[in-house]
Amino acid sequence: MRRCFLTAAGVAAMMMAGLVLARETGGRELIEIRTYTCSSVEKRDKLMAVFDAALIPALNRQGIGQVGVFWASGEVNDGNAAYSTNVFVVIPHPDWGSFAGYGQRLLADPQFMKGAAALFEAPMKDPLYDACAGALFHAFATCPQVRRVTDSADRLLQLRTYNSYTSERNVRKVAMFEQGGEIGLFRACGMEPVFFGQALAGDRLENLTYMLGFANKDAKEAAWKRFREHPGWLKLKADPRYKDTANKITNIVLRPSKGSQL
Repeated sequence: MRRCFLTAAGVAAMMMAGLVLARETGGRELIEIRTYTCSSVEKRDKLMAVFDAALIPALNRQGIGQVGVFWASGEVNDGNAAYSTNVFVVIPHPDWGSFAGYGQRLLADPQFMKGAAALFEAPMKDPLYDACAGALFHAFATCPQVRRVTDSADRLLQLRTYNSYTSERNVRKVAMFEQGGEIGLFRACGMEPVFFGQALAGDRLENLTYMLGFANKDAKEAAWKRFREHPGWLKLKADPRYKDTANKITNIVLRPSKGSQL
């Protein structure tokens, strides 16, 4: 079973690296993504209800906003139900102190502990979730903060990860989005970024991960069609500087929970 929390040594090392990053980049957020695996859809829904009622308000009390909670289904993933018992949580941290200390602050928050009782009081033989994987990202300079980009009741969030088999290829892939102008093309085609982040820690390095928001399924499909046919994209993807920069792409379409702030 994967652990949800990084080791103290790992956190300390990242905090030292974060001091350098903070000097270089200023207000770029740290973006944490947690992926919870449940044994059934029913437990997934119970876990989401706990996060909506207890986790999101508790994080907001710490000054952490724009918290996203999401679920997936085969219906919005072209029949792929592989993620249907997962809960995805996006937590934007304004700085390293927020990331390093928020877990202990949650445990010291009586409102959170009371609201999350269903999680903490579940018997070991029958937990609400079976495993939790975590990853941490540094927001792109061109997308420094996590943003809510649509208020539609039918909104979809698209989570995409681009793996590179070396760090150098990963840097070039980031450059393709930023200096190459791919993010600008996304916006021009109606594909609004919720966030873009380069992975600092996690189990799928090297990678960059981003999330896009759409009003509904039709809007998503129309926007991607415009992008694929855009002359700027046809030129960019033929640029030899960005050849073979990603060797695997993971794509998951998500729906927000009732209490999600994204």
